[in-house]
Amino acid sequence: MDDKIIVTIDREFGSGGHEVAKRLAERLGIAFYDEEIIQRAAECTGYHEEYIRDNDEKAPDFSFGSIFSAIDVQSSPFTKIQEEEFNIIREIAAEGSCVIVGRAADYILSEERHVSIFLFAPFEERVRRKLQIHNTQEPENLFDVPTVEKKVKQIDKQRRRYYEFYTDNSWGGRDEYDLLINTSRAGIEGAVDIIEAYIKGGKDKDLLSDLEDLKDQQ
Repeated sequence: MDDKIIVTIDREFGSGGHEVAKRLAERLGIAFYDEEIIQRAAECTGYHEEYIRDNDEKAPDFSFGSIFSAIDVQSSPFTKIQEEEFNIIREIAAEGSCVIVGRAADYILSEERHVSIFLFAPFEERVRRKLQIHNTQEPENLFDVPTVEKKVKQIDKQRRRYYEFYTDNSWGGRDEYDLLINTSRAGIEGAVDIIEAYIKGGKDKDLLSDLEDLKDQQ
């Protein structure tokens, strides 16, 4: 694989997107970006990392009573963060091969050749996974199922609003991505296998390539 490889991974909350992206990058021997984008944005904007993290992958709220009007949002710190993250994504892609998680990277890099992935899984399984991860990592602060269900719904809604606000495309829509993978069936490692096989097998191919192969066989 001599050419630059760029993979963007969008994901439902709890579907294992971060882990799939990280393992894929390790297997391909290329750079991995998720939290690193927040760190870079903090350096560029001067805002604290926690502030950027709290506003990461969130769309402006124009509902009645919102603190910002549509005009205010254009000059707000919120918008500055989003614009900076988009610039960082473009810079990262220009630097070389990489795997980028979320932040509408597939749309931001629409003019750059890349492989776009969307990971999903049944709601109940995502809740179960996040519950297990949280309670394992923070046994002194155990969550119950209703708490995690609320969190999963909230983050999914937030990511959908963000993606569709900035792209006008459908979050998770089959027309927006190269591959949609159910990690409940494929598993984390299986999803990595599928993406790697797609990259290697589909390189430099298009719909017309199959027609050319048929002509050659006649």
